[in-house]
Amino acid sequence: MATAEGINWSFSKLMMYEGCALRFKLKYIDRLPEPPQPENSPLERGSRIHDHLEKFVKGDTPSLKGIEAKQIDAFEKPLEHLRVLYSDGMAIAEDDWWFDADWTPCEKPNVWLWSKLDFNVHDEANGLTIVGDYKSGKSAYKAMEHVQQVQLYGAVAALRQEWAETIVAELWYVDEGWVRSNTFTREQALKFVGRFNQRVERMYGDRFFRPNANKITCKWCPYSPRGTGACPVGV
Repeated sequence: MATAEGINWSFSKLMMYEGCALRFKLKYIDRLPEPPQPENSPLERGSRIHDHLEKFVKGDTPSLKGIEAKQIDAFEKPLEHLRVLYSDGMAIAEDDWWFDADWTPCEKPNVWLWSKLDFNVHDEANGLTIVGDYKSGKSAYKAMEHVQQVQLYGAVAALRQEWAETIVAELWYVDEGWVRSNTFTREQALKFVGRFNQRVERMYGDRFFRPNANKITCKWCPYSPRGTGACPVGV
């Protein structure tokens, strides 16, 4: 019987599993192909925005001109500051943080949890770290999901940066011009580890991967009747 054993997880994979376990199985266990994304799809557009922001922060492109983000003007000064911090060695951009099943930082071959951060500003002298993610598209109806994402960011920052006493986790909504920012003490951030662990254990212990077929979950599913049709219950 197929299980998720041996598959590493990330926040997006966990959200997919909890949204529809069958979709998770079709993608990550059965490895069924998905239809190609059109150039104007939200996913492709988001990838282009992230790529431009990464290049700007790293100094690989001189400006934000031409970026597709609708409210990038609201982030021009913070991004310029982030660019300076990166050049000074006080920030990183597009970094992969890997953890094993004991939630211990590890190398890629042993990865169990794969957490990808768009940026991290670290001030070890003052015990402060800021971890963040760029968000394109609309934030409506995603509040609970995004709150959970910053909680996981807080947890992995506390585990990886043991010197951090204050952890700020942020989501920058570059199409809407605002920031979701949550500040955690080290103790608060570490409490999230157990909560996520319980949820992930359910995923790895699943043997049935029951579908959650409805108009909302099936709307953007690549295996629905509007996609490949591989899902037998898609609506």
